[in-house]
Amino acid sequence: MKKLLIAAIFAVMAVLYIGYYEALEDGDIETILFIKKHPTLQLKFYNIHANDGDIREVERLSDEERQLIIEYCRYRLGIDTQLKSQDDVERCRRK
Repeated sequence: MKKLLIAAIFAVMAVLYIGYYEALEDGDIETILFIKKHPTLQLKFYNIHANDGDIREVERLSDEERQLIIEYCRYRLGIDTQLKSQDDVERCRRK
């Protein structure tokens, strides 16, 4: 019973603090795991910089795309942004 409780706690912590996104690497889609800066139940994130072809001007982003990028920046990088300018998009580039 004690081991089951510990396993359950570990599983909940993993869901809250581990996320992933998919990136095109050498023609293959790779899953990139990361530790979230803030806990959330969301597991899959969208990294605009993962594929060079995905980068667009901030003015041309749909509301849905903008929200996906804002969530990635917050949970992956710990950056809170409203994504108002191209500089905000560049700040969300992983160093």
